[in-house]
Amino acid sequence: MRTRRKFGWLTAALLTAGLVTGSSAVGAATSYVHAQGDLVDFQLSSYNATDGASAELWGVASDGSTAFRVFFTGLDPAAAGARFGVHIHVGPCVAGNGTAAGPHYNTGGPASTSTEVWLDFTVRAGGYGYATTTVPFVIAPGAAQSMVIHALPTAPGGAAGARQACLPVSFAVT
Repeated sequence: MRTRRKFGWLTAALLTAGLVTGSSAVGAATSYVHAQGDLVDFQLSSYNATDGASAELWGVASDGSTAFRVFFTGLDPAAAGARFGVHIHVGPCVAGNGTAAGPHYNTGGPASTSTEVWLDFTVRAGGYGYATTTVPFVIAPGAAQSMVIHALPTAPGGAAGARQACLPVSFAVT
């Protein structure tokens, strides 16, 4: 069994380093998304590096764009160096059923970093990983429900291999 390490200091550093930066005009719409917990396993009958892992996702939307940060813990350290694709999906996380997560959230047009949220990460030697991105859009409340980890890094056009695990995310305006 892998040991989970808590990286509270790194979480705080990521937040301080850029999640909540800048300011918005008075009255400008701002939404905040936060989700954390154990990943829901889509591949119940086979082992992968995300089994037993947890994730914490933050998103801050302001002035028409959204900054996302994600941090993974409890990943298999033997997978160090492996890269995984991560996207926001419209459907829910259902154990053993990756198709329930539906398609990637897309604002319209070909899949790209301008129309979708891509948070690919590399597993680090200590069994953790992280990613950041800023997208030029805001996800409407209720328009997406999950963050899905794929088996491969994201290729041009958005393909990223089999769906391995998922974190439930509630997109709402606060």
